[in-house]
Amino acid sequence: MDPKVNGQVQEEWVWLVAMYLFLGGVGSGAYVIAAVNGLFGDGLGLSTSIGLWISFPALGIGSACLLADLGSPLRSILAGIKVGSSWIARGSWVISLFMVVAFVHTVLVHFTEAPSATVIGVLSTVGIVLAVATMAYTGILLGASKGIPFWRSGAVPVVFTISALVTGHFSIMIGMGLLGEGAAMVEPLRVMAAEAAVLVVLEVLAILFFLQQAFTHPDARESAERLLRKALFVVGYFVLGLGAPLALMLALYYGMAETGPGGVVAVAELGALLGLAGGLILRWAVLACGALPTWNIAGFEFRRIAKPKSLRPDIGLMPPR
Repeated sequence: MDPKVNGQVQEEWVWLVAMYLFLGGVGSGAYVIAAVNGLFGDGLGLSTSIGLWISFPALGIGSACLLADLGSPLRSILAGIKVGSSWIARGSWVISLFMVVAFVHTVLVHFTEAPSATVIGVLSTVGIVLAVATMAYTGILLGASKGIPFWRSGAVPVVFTISALVTGHFSIMIGMGLLGEGAAMVEPLRVMAAEAAVLVVLEVLAILFFLQQAFTHPDARESAERLLRKALFVVGYFVLGLGAPLALMLALYYGMAETGPGGVVAVAELGALLGLAGGLILRWAVLACGALPTWNIAGFEFRRIAKPKSLRPDIGLMPPR
């Protein structure tokens, strides 16, 4: 078939949407780590401070990326309507409320003297709930795209939630390495490394479960195979984004107790940077490989496309690119 006459190629969500998903995950994940450490983590006050500083700006920049992808910021006004039937509307309200809570929490901690422990506790609890909802929403939004079987798996919100915790955690570690003072950072970074190792292992299990689920679904298998053929995903995400950070975090916790502050910070920064890059690659790859399933008809493969609002003679079926 001549695509100029008989078909229309499905357009992909690419880097701007991937950046929105990534920064939304970083911001919400950093908030959860900061709030939990603030409530229960003795000696991790710096991680709480840095996590709060990361949360609101990351969410704000991520939202700006989404508006840029929409092409017209005025469209965002319509995002919050039809809450009863639209996941975009529900997510808009969740993210908006979360940004308000994160902003208020940051202001109280950094710009007021001796904020009430009760108020901070309530804010932290509400913020954690909204942050987890934000992390899961990025996956639920993809799952609401009923025409893409690869995204429809219930494992997608789980993968994105755990990945958000990992990337938020790593962003805090980078801030601690940059802002911390020498030897005082060695033990907090070792504690954070242990937490990071556990989270990375959970992410490995989640992504393997997601891929296994995709391979068992005939329509989603094609996207899973396409994903595993991308060198950027296999090398950039699995090897450099998960394997390398896990090895570095374990080395930092178990093998560097006597190492000087410079070595500890260097290993922590390198592992955290690789982990953040892996989180971005994951989101890009899942977006890029989600596609309408292919039909096999009389030995020919055709990509199914959504029915357009206005029928035109040049809309039909065409082979995938």
